Amino acid sequence: MLPGRLIGLQGRLARPFWGVMGLWACLCGALASNQLRWDGESLLLLALALLLADLAWGSLWDLAVGTDWFRPMAEGWPPARLASLPALPYTQPNSPGGRLFHGINRLVGWWREAFWPVAGPALLGLLAATALTIVLALLLPARLRSLYAALVALVGIGLIWRRRGRATLAGQALVQVGLCWLAGHKVFVEVSGPSLVLALAFSVAVWGGLRVAQGQTGGLWLLNGGQGVAVALLAALKQPLAAGAVGLLLFGQVAFQPLLRLGGEPARVFRRTWPWLMAAMLVAALSLP
Repeated sequence: MLPGRLIGLQGRLARPFWGVMGLWACLCGALASNQLRWDGESLLLLALALLLADLAWGSLWDLAVGTDWFRPMAEGWPPARLASLPALPYTQPNSPGGRLFHGINRLVGWWREAFWPVAGPALLGLLAATALTIVLALLLPARLRSLYAALVALVGIGLIWRRRGRATLAGQALVQVGLCWLAGHKVFVEVSGPSLVLALAFSVAVWGGLRVAQGQTGGLWLLNGGQGVAVALLAALKQPLAAGAVGLLLFGQVAFQPLLRLGGEPARVFRRTWPWLMAAMLVAALSLP
């Protein structure tokens, strides 16, 4: 298992369904494409897409954004001790070669003392996840390339947010739900407009849910509003039964929300809504014409 799957373990214990959200969103996207067949080729494509969504993209996000890459630079530079690399022959300390050698010793000393103990295992996991992503990109259809670019952009934004001390919940929801949903769809066929809207709507809902789990009750507007968009879309597509079912699943989540005002623990309250939200995603995906 890549080390990235261990990042944020405490948060996943509070949100036990979160660990499978990438897989679930990818499966829903595949069902929304209406091209998933129970034959060998389709199942192989689905398996590769699930591997990409969970083990590759999930680890890339967890490791790249969940690792404190900046602390070794802030606290460990310059290093307390230089590395003891053998000196270059025929170089004086103040010569260009001597200064270059001194700089290399400082860099190696910082790497050993400050960077590697904090971020070394995460770097290895990041390289492994990157290699896995590249291998899967060669095996999967070329129409997924835009999603790889979107992932790189989201990771970059997530790093900037982390550097500034801001939460990365929106990017986390977009990667684990939005991109994974679109990957499951694109592995079979180009994404349709309704499927794109559902991917974004449930990304917003999950973003709101993650905010609620952290005690930010304002996230309820995002949680309920995102699913409300899904209900409206299904109604506009003339799928009244599906719209009603998703509406009932949303009502089931709303029924738990007054517990927050009564002093209920946010993470525990939101944990009860995860199955309802995941069921809403599945119903919506199966209902697309």
